Amino acid sequence: MTIAIHGTLLSPWVRRLLAFCEEKGVEYDIVNVVPLGEPDPEFLKISPLGKVPVLEVDGRYLPDSLAACSYLESKIDSPVLFPSDGWERGWMLWLCDYLGTGLFSKVEAPLFIQRFINPAFLNMETDDAVVAEALAQMPAHFDYLESQLSEGKEFLVGDALSLADLTAGSIFVNFCHAGEIVNADRWPALAAFVQRVHARPSFVRILEREKEAVGAVSPMFA
Repeated sequence: MTIAIHGTLLSPWVRRLLAFCEEKGVEYDIVNVVPLGEPDPEFLKISPLGKVPVLEVDGRYLPDSLAACSYLESKIDSPVLFPSDGWERGWMLWLCDYLGTGLFSKVEAPLFIQRFINPAFLNMETDDAVVAEALAQMPAHFDYLESQLSEGKEFLVGDALSLADLTAGSIFVNFCHAGEIVNADRWPALAAFVQRVHARPSFVRILEREKEAVGAVSPMFA
């Protein structure tokens, strides 16, 4: 099975797929695609929505991170990253959706764009009003995630690593690129969780590549 992942290292959805492959021990190549501006017509042929990542497997293309992870889970037995229990699998999918439509859309993406992408790559000023709104939204999302890690839970779902953990970890990398950290005094379980996920060998390898790509431009690597 020959695998390539089309996308940019700084996308949390690309990063999630990379982490999934790293955890599964899957070898892959990265084809750099930056989804800014008008999509390349050639890229639209494999990703009709112009989004990243696209998983390429033996010349076939799957243009969605969740779909790509689901496919790889069906092909590679170990380690199991989708719970076998029906309720836990459903809860994992719910958390992935919550993390995407809640934490990512309302908090991480605005902060990442305004504090990192705009000044570092687009020569644009930070919109302080957008940043303030994202920071105002943040506590509710962090409170919810803290509740999911109560009673000393190591993982978001069950007692093993799942796609939900990789999703959260991937989004929180961009949160760190935006110069933010989780306040451990207010959200101790969440702060410890983020540190654990980012310390996993899969994320360490991914972050080493990101450091090579952006260097001290990111507060995460300063």
